[in-house]
Amino acid sequence: MTVGQMNSLTFNFTVICMQDVVTEYHKNNRTDLHWMEDPSQKSFIFSGTAIGAVIGLIPLVPMLDHIGLRITFTIFGLISAASSLFFPLAVLIDFYAVFFVRILQGIGTSILYTVVAYIPGIWAPKNEMGTFLAVLSCGFQLSNIICMPVSGILCESDYGWRPIYYIFGSLTILVYVAFFLFYVDAPKNHFHVSPKELSLICAEKKPKQGKESVPYRAICTDKCVLATWLAMCGRNVAFYVLILYGPTYLREVLNFDVKGTGRAAALPFVSCAIFKFVSGQLTDRLTMFSEKTKFITCTLISMIGLAAGFIVMSLTSSRTIAQISYTCAVTLSGITIMGTVKCLQLRCQQHIHFATAVIAFMACIWQFVVPLGVGYLCPNNTPEEWSFLFLIVSGIVIVVNIPFPFLTTANAADYTKRS
Repeated sequence: MTVGQMNSLTFNFTVICMQDVVTEYHKNNRTDLHWMEDPSQKSFIFSGTAIGAVIGLIPLVPMLDHIGLRITFTIFGLISAASSLFFPLAVLIDFYAVFFVRILQGIGTSILYTVVAYIPGIWAPKNEMGTFLAVLSCGFQLSNIICMPVSGILCESDYGWRPIYYIFGSLTILVYVAFFLFYVDAPKNHFHVSPKELSLICAEKKPKQGKESVPYRAICTDKCVLATWLAMCGRNVAFYVLILYGPTYLREVLNFDVKGTGRAAALPFVSCAIFKFVSGQLTDRLTMFSEKTKFITCTLISMIGLAAGFIVMSLTSSRTIAQISYTCAVTLSGITIMGTVKCLQLRCQQHIHFATAVIAFMACIWQFVVPLGVGYLCPNNTPEEWSFLFLIVSGIVIVVNIPFPFLTTANAADYTKRS
């Protein structure tokens, strides 16, 4: 998961150190704008991963049902690796080649949300579900922790930005081959799982009885599921502003240098991973509280923290306060998944892969819309433009989370009951 996400993130950072591409372009006496100089074309490049993720989601649920996670995840991972390895070549060709490669990067990431919820349902004992969720979803943070500083160091080195893509692409191939060799779709088929471990994993879980059709309509009309999907919309708007434009904001508005941008962009994700892991442990161990109380608390803490961070960033002119607020917003964004996905796991049970696929689809929509919105609202990267954007984001986060505490439940839905 970490390397797959890294491949889609690399451009978000290297875009600030690819000026050599523009210089080389104009050396050939070209008078028209390079796509790196065109805000609208650059926004489409940012949005390319969202289009790819939507394409990847179309076959995802049927593939999981028919060939399992092991083969499906490996296929998506190898697509992600290819997209990273071919990116420097695409830059040499033209805008459309880069856009195509970004679509491939999006296809590679389209499975990640589903994996976070799918694997714990199969491999986690019921009393360790929160820890599994926390550890797996840390891949989203680890990708930034690795990608941003490594990219910053290489960008300012004599090697430039291109080796970043070759290194990450090669690493992706190695990691996904290892996954294919060691992962199996059922704990009972793994040679390292003892009978005692198997009994712990399978305790209090309904045995799988052949293939079961997904009740699409019932899930899509479930008020609990709808409220959770709506809450995740708010989180995704804020998250994609931070993850796609965090380096740009740190570089252009807060005036960090390239190496400083790499460190400043990675630091919040370190604290986010730590905070998320601690939250996962607490949700498993605080048995005196109901599951509903725990997942509502995680979601509201995350969303209130996100909204507060954006409000402070919009109002302050202090670089230090803005950086602290940025760090707090990223840190608290991570535990949303401990609330929303846990809620969906309890509600949708064996159909969790469809529920999270919808979250991934909506995330793709926002991943496409956010760059267009940022390009429209912040064309000159001035502090005033970013302040207005941050106020809009904080308002969205607050409004869409209002239904979540009132409509969600920890009880399994009727459509999860097997005949």
